[in-house]
Amino acid sequence: MTEPLLVTPTELRQHHYCPRIVFFERCTPVQRRETISMTHGREKHQSELLKERRRTLSRYELTEGERCYDVRLTSQTLGLTGELDLLIVNGTRAFPVEFKHTLGLPDPGHKLQMCAYALLVEAQLNLTCAQGYWHSSRTRQTHVISFDTRLRNRTRAVIQTIRGFIHAERCPPPTSQAIKCIDCELKNFCGDTL
Repeated sequence: MTEPLLVTPTELRQHHYCPRIVFFERCTPVQRRETISMTHGREKHQSELLKERRRTLSRYELTEGERCYDVRLTSQTLGLTGELDLLIVNGTRAFPVEFKHTLGLPDPGHKLQMCAYALLVEAQLNLTCAQGYWHSSRTRQTHVISFDTRLRNRTRAVIQTIRGFIHAERCPPPTSQAIKCIDCELKNFCGDTL
């Protein structure tokens, strides 16, 4: 019996940016080169997690809760696996937290990623996740992400879409926003963009 195909919450975010990123990583032997921006972002991410350990929960409008870092989660039923930056647990409620090094606001891809983590927390830890927090280390702003029915349904649909094209090894169409291709580390492999 073969194991079910598992995708990650990060792949949901990447799929929103451009579906081909996930295809090239999963279905071809292409090795992505890490860009300077990616290296810088990873370093800032680690720095932010270290600072978080010294902070109170006030930015999340919580007075108490246990912080759990680098929470590894897997659900065969959902077809998901991933490692969450931070999970705040308060009784039977849990709040996934993601840190990003960006000036922008959380986009739909970030919301899909966060919701995927919430679904994993609910499935594996049997806790309720009504909302999570997305924090920008550049703007110092924390945004509440609500996991409503619409976002949950969209997240489940995207999981199935990604699993489908990986299983079929079928290259999806590129992003409709050609500007994203300019600095893409995979642009030389697409052939039908730019």
